[in-house]
Amino acid sequence: MRLLFLFFALLLISSCSVTRNISTDGFTIEGNVVSYKGAAMAELVGVEFALDNGKFVRELTFKLKEGSDNSVINNLIVFLHEKHPDYEIEVEIDVQHYNDLKN
Repeated sequence: MRLLFLFFALLLISSCSVTRNISTDGFTIEGNVVSYKGAAMAELVGVEFALDNGKFVRELTFKLKEGSDNSVINNLIVFLHEKHPDYEIEVEIDVQHYNDLKN
């Protein structure tokens, strides 16, 4: 029984990787600007330090530049987290530029 539980636990852990199929190819950082395929995509606009549920956390906030490709935001977050693993990553999008809300 214990072996069966261990097997399912390992299977669950190995299959739950959210970032497994997300490519970070094409992203670069120069100064405070992140580019995707050579075009500026987001800029670092804030660094936050907080106490969250008794734990100190650090967060980098990036603002998506106008005209950026919303479809690769998940890829951008994974790229930035790989570069700054000790920080939480937040990406701000102006509502008028968020494609999922347009009619």
